[in-house]
Amino acid sequence: MKKQLALLSAAVMCVLSGCNKVTITENTAVVTTEAVTTVPVTEEATTTAAPANVTEPITVYTTYDASLLSSPEDIGLHDTDGDGVNYIFSYGGEEFYALCEPENWHITDSYKIEDEDDILLICQALISVHPIHSADMQSYRTAEDMAFEWHQHNLAYSLLPDSSSWKSDARDVDLDSKDEGKGLLDFLMDRLDSNEQTE
Repeated sequence: MKKQLALLSAAVMCVLSGCNKVTITENTAVVTTEAVTTVPVTEEATTTAAPANVTEPITVYTTYDASLLSSPEDIGLHDTDGDGVNYIFSYGGEEFYALCEPENWHITDSYKIEDEDDILLICQALISVHPIHSADMQSYRTAEDMAFEWHQHNLAYSLLPDSSSWKSDARDVDLDSKDEGKGLLDFLMDRLDSNEQTE
């Protein structure tokens, strides 16, 4: 599965960056970034010249809980002009703009917010103010499926090279009806279809 994901990621990156040829070897690897803490191991005192139980330092990998929010109210979402359109919320000491349009929440610089739990709470805050219809226009989107779309935008932003014209599109997210349930590959196909129609 990891090999397939690596191959798919390489193909997507190639298409997004404008490559016309991809060479993938059998030894393709997925690289992940983790926080690393090195714990020194002390040597026991001994009278011999070459201690038998000398060990190397142990590297411990720790996953840190980066959540900053405990409830949707923590972001302080508020209407800036009383028209129900322009909103601001706070996250990590920074203000974010949220434009409330019919059937859409547009979050500026959404790529800066990466914690999954916090994204879910922000989506809960948004739909408590203005729910968004599902793609069928009968039911409403859930905070979970809106958070999934946000994650897909963040993933695209992190994978796209700075030289790609698509990167600027991925820095903000539009949580609208038409993109419900779409993954990264769906967004790629939509973008390619859109480019073909304009050519």
